[in-house]
Amino acid sequence: MRLPVLAETADWLALEKPAGVGLRAYPWDSELDLDAALNMQLQAGKPELVRRGATLFGSIYYLDPAISGVAVFAKNRDALADLRNRFGSGECTFRFQFVAAGQPAGGASELRSDAPLLPHNVKPKMIPSTAKGKKAFTEFRRIAESPKGWALWEAKVYFFRPHQVRAHAAVLEIPVLGDTLYGGAEVPTQRELHPKKQRSGLNFPAFHGLALHLAEVALISGDPKATIVCEPPKHLRLLLRRMGLANIEHSTLNGES
Repeated sequence: MRLPVLAETADWLALEKPAGVGLRAYPWDSELDLDAALNMQLQAGKPELVRRGATLFGSIYYLDPAISGVAVFAKNRDALADLRNRFGSGECTFRFQFVAAGQPAGGASELRSDAPLLPHNVKPKMIPSTAKGKKAFTEFRRIAESPKGWALWEAKVYFFRPHQVRAHAAVLEIPVLGDTLYGGAEVPTQRELHPKKQRSGLNFPAFHGLALHLAEVALISGDPKATIVCEPPKHLRLLLRRMGLANIEHSTLNGES
């Protein structure tokens, strides 16, 4: 597997992570662990990694395997300690984008959830718990709505826990499209998005997986060189185009909104 390099400095490397690939080992996950894979290949002397000048690779934050987008790895122990401290102190900024079912007319375009989150006893998910949950804050902004009944949202966080965006979106009744764990809407078929088309093969889902993407990470506030942008993967861009949300998504990622 080859992952595109989004940005790089002497201290860190940002890769475009596809859905289905994990960043680090976590009890809920069984997918490939990039922390382990990168270090294994670095120790094996793989040229593509050796020339990065890294003594190790360490992920700065945990990202659900189901989410695509920016994955940042420190390249030495000092950078790993510094960047993880920045993340843990809420000094970084993360902007997610996701698709949800459209709200009733008059629904708020800006929402915020501060529901404390607690891991479920049995299921691999987070649940709100004011008694035992840990603090979590997510700001949501609706970027666009489609006449086909779908909406594109942005979720902004400064520090996030596993599944936080997914859980908070569900709390606010805008669960992520395709997120069966948190009650997200089913992915529409191609025929539902294009009812006038009559050709065969349109009864299959227009998208597979979770319509949630980590589009931007700012490691140091106010430093454009430490801000990493990643456009959605091709299959998600295609879904947005079919839903009539592609132009909004493109302009937002490029800072035009």
